[in-house]
Amino acid sequence: MNLEFLITESFDNDIKQLPAAQQNRIRNEINLVSGSLLNGRTCFMEKASIPYIFNLKGGLESSLYTVKVGDEKKMVVAVDDDPIFNKVSLTMFRLVNDDDAEKVYKEVGEQLYKSIGVL
Repeated sequence: MNLEFLITESFDNDIKQLPAAQQNRIRNEINLVSGSLLNGRTCFMEKASIPYIFNLKGGLESSLYTVKVGDEKKMVVAVDDDPIFNKVSLTMFRLVNDDDAEKVYKEVGEQLYKSIGVL
């Protein structure tokens, strides 16, 4: 199984706003957490949460999470398993302060799920 990283422009802009030392700490945390996606997901699930349940059409379930990385920062990410291509995709949408994470999570989810017609 392979791990694929997908970084949105918004996430890239968010991380670039931080000092270099903090960017490096967050990247190290991302590597640690994402590595567990291929090995039981223990570390990922310890740092991940689902702050809001989206009521998606067709019995679909959301793959969005917030994941704690670094001091007072959380990422809004999607984790998608693709057994056909033998990969797990980690899409990083935003990097925000803890206080803003739930609000941004809802915004990302609504925008994403409305754009594909499942919300």
